[in-house]
Amino acid sequence: MYLVKQFFLLLLLCAHLVAYAAEAETNQQRILHPKGLLWKIEKPGQLPSHIFGTMHVGDPRVVNLAPEVEYAFINADRFGMEMLLTLAAEGKIISGSFFNDGRSLKSVMQKDDYRKLLDLLNRRLYLPENVITNMRPWAVLVMLMMPRPGDSDKESALDMMLYRRAAVRKIPLLGLETPEEQLAVFETMSIEEQVWMLNRSVQEFNELSDQIPLMLKAYLNRNLEGLVKLQDQYMYDDSDIDDRFMHELVDKRNIRMVDRMQNFLAQGNAFIAIGALHLPGKDGVLHLLEQKGYSVSAVY
Repeated sequence: MYLVKQFFLLLLLCAHLVAYAAEAETNQQRILHPKGLLWKIEKPGQLPSHIFGTMHVGDPRVVNLAPEVEYAFINADRFGMEMLLTLAAEGKIISGSFFNDGRSLKSVMQKDDYRKLLDLLNRRLYLPENVITNMRPWAVLVMLMMPRPGDSDKESALDMMLYRRAAVRKIPLLGLETPEEQLAVFETMSIEEQVWMLNRSVQEFNELSDQIPLMLKAYLNRNLEGLVKLQDQYMYDDSDIDDRFMHELVDKRNIRMVDRMQNFLAQGNAFIAIGALHLPGKDGVLHLLEQKGYSVSAVY
């Protein structure tokens, strides 16, 4: 089940790339909704709801909710998140991470690139070749870019903690996406494009992995603008593969999630938890809600 937790963190790690690209067009203009993790969502005639920006890790500083967040969460009448973390959903994510057509990772990569990947995986995650031999390139990228096993296990990750606590309360639960939809984001890339992104990540692994503690620091400071800007230097100028992928990963998903949370918001007093980098910017969830007539305000 480790891969499932890795999958969700990759969504967050990738999300800020396209968020920055969109905001860069404003030529250093401050992004919309630059600071805050908990936001009150209001519309006349409806009870207020809350949207909370998460980071998909189990660091105690993340998992231990601020009093304002805890109060909104425990008093909510309904709970929503990107995808309900059921055993069935986890099984679909894991199954979709592997080739089922006779191909292997080795068969779709150049020999030298494959050797470099194996060397890095062995040093980084202590993984033997047989563990990843049938995995799709995007799934290996997920494993490669996440914290080492043991740094924060899936059982304590923030999203899982919120989901389990809400399920115990037996309040209505809403998944804004299905496992198939989240997997489909990665399948919008061809195998060749997946391999390209994996190879680039291997080449720049040290620089990319250094970003994780910086992202955590910005998150703990509730600094969405800082998160957005962290990866400016990692947008590639020599290809549009990452641009097209990030459009699928963030922009399209933001629209889908906003559409699907409307019924919960209309019923009022909902608590919706989604990756923090889905919130800010002109294409972010908060601005999309404003365009639908809601007012949004940072709680703290």
